Parts: sequence; C-alpha cells; structure tokens
Amino acid sequence: MLDFLKSELKNLGLEFTTKIDGREGVDFLIGNNQLYLQSIDIDTTQRSIKISKQELGGLKDNLFIVLVSIIEKQPRVVYLIPSKQLPQPDSNIFIENEVSLMPNLSNWEIKVSSNTIPELAEYSLENMIDKLKA
Repeated sequence: MLDFLKSELKNLGLEFTTKIDGREGVDFLIGNNQLYLQSIDIDTTQRSIKISKQELGGLKDNLFIVLVSIIEKQPRVVYLIPSKQLPQPDSNIFIENEVSLMPNLSNWEIKVSSNTIPELAEYSLENMIDKLKA
C-alpha cells in the first residue's frame, strides 16, 4: 500500500516523508501537511473504517486522512479527506461516534459503499492535490 501511495504522489509531483516525532497515528508529512494513513478492503464485508478521536487528535486545516481503497487485493484509489470535513452534519460518509462514558472509545467513522462512492469521489487524490500543494 505504501509503494502504491508513493507512486501515486510521485506521478503528481509530490513526495512524502515519514513523521519521526509527534503523536501516534499521524504517519507522514508532505510539507507542513500531516497525513493519517488508513485502508479499506472493498472486497470484504468491511464497509467503514473507524478512527479513534484520541489517536487522530484535534482537527486541523493541515491534517488529512489518506484512505486507500483495496479492490481484488490491490490498492486502487487514494482519497484525501481534510480532517475538518469529518464533522459534517447530515453526511452519508462521515459519522461522529461519541462515547460519553468512555471518551477514549469515541471515533470518526468513514462509510464506503456503492451509495457513498460518488460522494467520496470528491475527495479523490486527483481532485484534492491542490490542497497538498498549497
């Protein structure tokens, strides 16, 4: 998956570096932009990913979730989701799961299905590349 992501970014004239320090979860940097890498296997029954709020930390303009969809055991599509998009009200894709009695279990959920892929396409790497170059 990492080689696929490197290749996709290189084709667009970008390169990422591994973040050596900082909190767990934020894996890579492109300039000042922090990338949190996740994958979802579309061929399985997995229809969403959950990201711990505690692990992700505060939502920031320069924090992105990189979601790589895996189809037929191969990485196929890279989505670049600005973290500030996660709290969208009335979203079919982004869900906030708040666990008030155990805040460490609170998470952001990203749903991926045939119904949400057209909406998710807005966040494809090709459509979002300018956000990383800014």
